[in-house]
Amino acid sequence: MSMPYPRELVRSLEFIAEVCNRRRDGRLRTAASLREVCLEWGVPGVSRLSGADAAATWAHLPTVERLWDGRRDEVAALVNRVFRDTGARPQLVRHDDYDWHLHGLPPGAPIADSLVVNAAMAIVDLVRADDMARCKRCGDDRCDRMFLDQSRNRSRRFCSTTCQSRTNVAAFRARHA
Repeated sequence: MSMPYPRELVRSLEFIAEVCNRRRDGRLRTAASLREVCLEWGVPGVSRLSGADAAATWAHLPTVERLWDGRRDEVAALVNRVFRDTGARPQLVRHDDYDWHLHGLPPGAPIADSLVVNAAMAIVDLVRADDMARCKRCGDDRCDRMFLDQSRNRSRRFCSTTCQSRTNVAAFRARHA
């Protein structure tokens, strides 16, 4: 990995992309599927996740996608709005097997608010470093997946080798048609 960011930040950004991608491609439709992806990624406090929590999370995902896709100044304003609207008050905490890290909301806060605040907090470092170009969408015309470009020179264009190959084959066929 060539990104100059802490592992936890990279993991948070990848989690954001995964949740949005699963929701867009229909694999995230129920509270159970949201609980499953959260458990896969080690998100605490999801055992109590309800249908209302899932619906509130779905309502926040357009904001998360605007954080991902937006221009730096717009994203900064949106981050501040997320913090205001959710009452976020980041605090350093240490628990379980984790060393000191930031929590945006206190334990027991609604999971939907926690997810959008965590997304905003992860994006903050990219805004501060003027590195929003790492938050990308797949370059394949048939794909719109979000991905984090971890390449040294921010040159990755596709979410996967599948999309890259599909695009390259289509370009080859077009040139030789």
